[in-house]
Amino acid sequence: MALIEFNPVSWFEGAKTSGLERAEIDAFVSMAYSAQISFLWRSGAAKWAQWLGEGKALQDAATAMYLTLSRLESAKFLTLSVPKDLLEPDNLARFQTEFVSPKGS
Repeated sequence: MALIEFNPVSWFEGAKTSGLERAEIDAFVSMAYSAQISFLWRSGAAKWAQWLGEGKALQDAATAMYLTLSRLESAKFLTLSVPKDLLEPDNLARFQTEFVSPKGS
């Protein structure tokens, strides 16, 4: 059992059974993902992460997470708040997002 468990599905189910409204659940999930993305991005920019050579990997993980979840923003499910420097065109241009359908579909 983890001390802190990042499991949005479990959070969503727990909030749903506790009687929270859809808007409250969406806000909570948006907050959790925004916090995770910001944490990864800022940790990656830290001198200790750069020194260890993991800084870029953390920032790339944050960018990939943002790009994947941003599709849910257009579906009006999430509202993501992320650091402005994550959204710089030079950073986003290094990634390609495409949908790959499962075999047999």
